Amino acid sequence: MRALLAGFCPEVEVLASSAEAIPLADTSVDAVFAAEAFQWFDHERSLAEIARVLRPRGALVLMWNLPAGPTVPSIAVAEQLLLDHAPAGLQYDPIDLNATPYASGAWRRPFGSSAFQPLQETRIPNRQRIDRDGLIAFFESMGWLGNLSESERLSLLRQLRSLLDAPEYDRSWETQVHWTHLAA
Repeated sequence: MRALLAGFCPEVEVLASSAEAIPLADTSVDAVFAAEAFQWFDHERSLAEIARVLRPRGALVLMWNLPAGPTVPSIAVAEQLLLDHAPAGLQYDPIDLNATPYASGAWRRPFGSSAFQPLQETRIPNRQRIDRDGLIAFFESMGWLGNLSESERLSLLRQLRSLLDAPEYDRSWETQVHWTHLAA
């Protein structure tokens, strides 16, 4: 993802790092945002590191998009193809961004002993109309697919494209946003 960001935004400085070791000075940013990722962090270490780089009363915003209904027309055949090709032992549903660690809520626990105020939350309906290329790009963004060899990945994407024949698809999502501030 870092390489894609650098390619699409060459004027932006892209830093190699992790949530547990952010290469920024103490109290240097107003906010930190993580989408579809916080459940994978080492929670205690990342919360301490995020608190270190945030300015006083800085904000931490976390976001996830969760399926909220079927896709119309159905993409069940394409999803089955993805399931058939997904590696064994994944810790999440390979056709969906709702990682099991997020759904479990375990990621919330470390906030109780962190430097942050209690989490706040909102849920926003998020209907999406997407064309076939956009749907293929969505599937291609799944981490496990990016870990395939280039020939395997391209072959799977060609197969997916052959199964998706509608010009557009309606997808229902619910965006769940959680936010907090550094405690005073």
